[in-house]
Amino acid sequence: MSTDAAPGRRRVALVLARHHAAAAAPAGVDPAALAAAALADSYEVVADLVEVTSGIAGGPEVADLLWPGDLALPELPVTELARRLAPEADELVLVPADVPDLPALVLAKLFKVLHRTDLAVAPERGGPGCAALGLRLPLAPWLDDVVLDLDVDPAEQLRDLAPGRSAVQRTPDWHRLRTPDALRRLDPRLEGWEETRLLLAGAARLPW
Repeated sequence: MSTDAAPGRRRVALVLARHHAAAAAPAGVDPAALAAAALADSYEVVADLVEVTSGIAGGPEVADLLWPGDLALPELPVTELARRLAPEADELVLVPADVPDLPALVLAKLFKVLHRTDLAVAPERGGPGCAALGLRLPLAPWLDDVVLDLDVDPAEQLRDLAPGRSAVQRTPDWHRLRTPDALRRLDPRLEGWEETRLLLAGAARLPW
């Protein structure tokens, strides 16, 4: 899917493997298998974006999932990932590995606002975290000492620290797979999330 890139903008989207879906496994489904399936599907979402370099931040095992030329990065704190990528990117979007059915449009809307804001959040629907987090690079100086974590939506807190209201933006939300009940939010009408769908169907654990 196109993200309507502004001319010359270098864009990166990374899946953070540490935010996995293992805790969402229902009875009869191996938590590690669900985590692996959701990671693969979450990565496919970012890998399908047009004019965006995609990748995964995780252990060495994630290299087998990557398309040629995509990024394999270690598990680093968010701000360290941003600093590492700053020489080669203008905009960075981070995605947890537990959003297998995330619509690409959610990420496109994040990228759309990053040319005019320092940080953008797609909130976690029904939860305290982020379905995706966007940063303009290089990282704004006022964010240097801020601890960012996809399990915590920082928007309200950071608005008190930001140099202006436009420095922090929120975009449409989406759900994450963090508990077995969250499986009910998976939409069978949405394309994609094939690995997760196949695993749940094979275990007779489809939630519909």
